[in-house]
Amino acid sequence: MKKNFTLLALIVVFCLAPRLSTWAQDDDFNMSDFSAADSQKVKSFCTNKVLNLSPSKIVSLSYDFVSGFLVTNEQNIDLFPYRFSPVSLKHGLRIDATVPIISNRKIIVSGTFNHWETHYRFKKENNGIPFSSVVENTPLRTSALGFLVFKPLSVKHFIIVQAEAALNGTYDFNDTSPDFGALKYSAAALFGWKFNDYTNFAIGAVRTYRGGRLLHLPALLYNKTFNDRWGLEMLLPARAMVRYNFSAKSLVTAGFEVEGHSYRLQTSNTATSPKLELRRSEVRFRLGWDKALTDFIWLNLQGGVRYGYRFDIDEDASSTEPLLSFNVGLPLYFRFGISLVSP
Repeated sequence: MKKNFTLLALIVVFCLAPRLSTWAQDDDFNMSDFSAADSQKVKSFCTNKVLNLSPSKIVSLSYDFVSGFLVTNEQNIDLFPYRFSPVSLKHGLRIDATVPIISNRKIIVSGTFNHWETHYRFKKENNGIPFSSVVENTPLRTSALGFLVFKPLSVKHFIIVQAEAALNGTYDFNDTSPDFGALKYSAAALFGWKFNDYTNFAIGAVRTYRGGRLLHLPALLYNKTFNDRWGLEMLLPARAMVRYNFSAKSLVTAGFEVEGHSYRLQTSNTATSPKLELRRSEVRFRLGWDKALTDFIWLNLQGGVRYGYRFDIDEDASSTEPLLSFNVGLPLYFRFGISLVSP
């Protein structure tokens, strides 16, 4: 059933792809994801373009690999029913897409969808027990729907609003149904300045689970193109990277990105199953390469080191003190993907 669900999602996304608008959003919002709604320049409103930014993705398919790592803790885990074996491999498919809803010179609204899967493979040891079996047999899944709004106010000012509802957990739509009562809601709002075609800046606030638990943080967006080769793209606290453009169809990036969610751990559909959350967050220090295969299809390769910031188990994703905390290793990771982009 879960394989059929993933296959169906792939078919739906690619059937919609040719009808999508010429702008897109990646797994978070990025100013490069918006293009002007009209070909004719409108002087009364600022556009969302900054020259030479990384390509705007319409539909992205990627596969993510993380090498083996240890999972340890310093607590008396004999008192707790969930434990880990060492991880030999962590991998999963990612699907990200954007569907235009409104696109004109006064406002751009996009509906967004993403589905991520994280499969764990554990080394078989004598102390490898229940929790390892739960997440190895049923991978961690994230399915999210949301919207993104870019609203120009004048030739210099704009606002960005984003909201998303995510279903995170060990569900498979078969033996273990998703717990819709455990939806996670994220949102962000920013006010920005478009200084020129090379620079924009925005500040605001974000409600996020990237830290593994619910956080409310200030947010800062800054995109700067210094010349034909070098640039900087930042959306703090989520990510930041330096960009080098070899040409209009090839570029490399170096920086970091924070990824994280809080997952409902379900072992069955019974009401007596434990209501626990896995709070996972990691910082990925990475190098990336984007290369155009055609005008619309781009290849993306990235790799680096993954630092496990949080790997906790608790009853409530918004609480501050976990029931159990694990320390994870410092493995390498690699991702390859292909995207449909705006030309």
